[in-house]
Amino acid sequence: MRRFLISLLPALALMLAAGAVKAEGGGTFRSAMRTGCIEMGTLHTTCGHRLDETVLQGLVHIKWTGDGVQPMLAESWKTADGGKTYVFNLRHGAKWHDGTPFTAKDVVFSLNLYANPKVGSPWAQKLSAVAGYKAFQDGSATSLAGVKALDDATVQIELDSAKPLWVELQLIAISIFPEHILGKVAPADVKGNAFWVNRVGTGPFIWKKYESDQYVEVDRNPDYFLGAPKLDRIIYQIYKDVPPIIAALETQEVDAMSYEGGGVPISELPRLQKLDYLTVLPKFSAGLPTYLQFNLENKRFADVRVRQAMLYAIDRKAIIDTVKQGAGELLNTLFPQDWARAKDLEPYDYNPDKAKQLLTDAGWDASQPVDFIYYYSDQMNVDTVTAIQSYLAAVGVNIQPRLLDPAAINQVYADGSFQMGFFAQGMGLDPSLGSPLVVCGAKPLAMGYCNPKVDELFNKGLESNDRATRAASYQEASRILNQDLPKAWLWNEVRPLAFNNRIVGLAQHFKQQPLVIFNHPVYNEVEKWEVAK
Repeated sequence: MRRFLISLLPALALMLAAGAVKAEGGGTFRSAMRTGCIEMGTLHTTCGHRLDETVLQGLVHIKWTGDGVQPMLAESWKTADGGKTYVFNLRHGAKWHDGTPFTAKDVVFSLNLYANPKVGSPWAQKLSAVAGYKAFQDGSATSLAGVKALDDATVQIELDSAKPLWVELQLIAISIFPEHILGKVAPADVKGNAFWVNRVGTGPFIWKKYESDQYVEVDRNPDYFLGAPKLDRIIYQIYKDVPPIIAALETQEVDAMSYEGGGVPISELPRLQKLDYLTVLPKFSAGLPTYLQFNLENKRFADVRVRQAMLYAIDRKAIIDTVKQGAGELLNTLFPQDWARAKDLEPYDYNPDKAKQLLTDAGWDASQPVDFIYYYSDQMNVDTVTAIQSYLAAVGVNIQPRLLDPAAINQVYADGSFQMGFFAQGMGLDPSLGSPLVVCGAKPLAMGYCNPKVDELFNKGLESNDRATRAASYQEASRILNQDLPKAWLWNEVRPLAFNNRIVGLAQHFKQQPLVIFNHPVYNEVEKWEVAK
């Protein structure tokens, strides 16, 4: 058994059993989480955002249905100029969990923290449309000129141009932090600060306890502004790999799996579907472009012919049909949304002879191995990486796969040792959400890629709320990315999920969700979930 069970059981078992038999409310929801999601903090991780649904919060959260936003720390907002200037009326009476009142000062501080180049958040790009962002980034300003507190309960955010969808597509990624705590921390020291393992938020659950790489416990906030939660607590049980999470679902040690890291492996679906206490969603769209990632600052990958060769070298359709058992859709550019992709893209059909010629023309040195990292640990993804390795070896590219956990991956990003790897990025809600992967200066995910025309098209894509108008911009960008291949797009992922029926509201909300929503706090009414009677 894992250290979590050794250290926490039987005490936790008795606690859960007591909670489960309560006639009204109470009880504990147990959710699996991957290691590496907690200690670095929200500003530097993807999976850590799930804690921003329960402890920390944003001004708005995306609804679980994916079709709009829920007012959270902002009660309302308006724009008088078509989306260039927004005025947010903040929620009255909201307090931080330590009793300090929430005010506009916290909002101004948080947006500047995200955008601060000394912090180095990969999500800073979400604020790139805010007036003064570029000046802040290049050091000619010390804050975002477009963010102002009009009074304690009102914040104004001015953008560089009108973007009517900015709130529901970009602001949803931004969490609000307590200025009275993190404001005392130097920006360069925010990453990995002790705050992230003892968070003070405004959400429906209060941080109670963290045991490193074992679990996080958060308890109900009786004063939550949307109503006190019915659950007593949530336990986020931390696992290094996917297989132990699947085992924990079977033994009912957890109620929900983590959707980061691969979901339910296709090979495990038949067994889980036979368990009557689980709801299994076998073909859950992930809106998740999966790709080979290159460090373009490494001269070995700077020549586009090398990147194109690697894509021609891999029989992606064969991998989908065999290893992935049909779970996936071929993808030749960034966008998972069909309406955002041009119809005349290069398909990169399997052609090893062409791959060899491109590598020869580019002067590829086949004698030098390539460090190739990945973090999907289930057997299907391990087999996928093995297949990719075999295909690339056949044309003279010797990758050496290395399985890392998320914390170790973030470290190789930070120290510049990243060469190549197998990754994915959730962005199914809208093509605009792909900007951190490809726009100029977006660190670390853009990996040195910069094409000003792509930046221009992403910016233009947010200047209208008409899909047909927006489609023209993204389709043009899709053609450029299809040729430049800053990443070698492989397929759009399907991510099966499973949930225990003992939690009322959990599976029901995911059934209504059109796709797995990554990278954003989601309003899923967790305060209304309860243990089945």
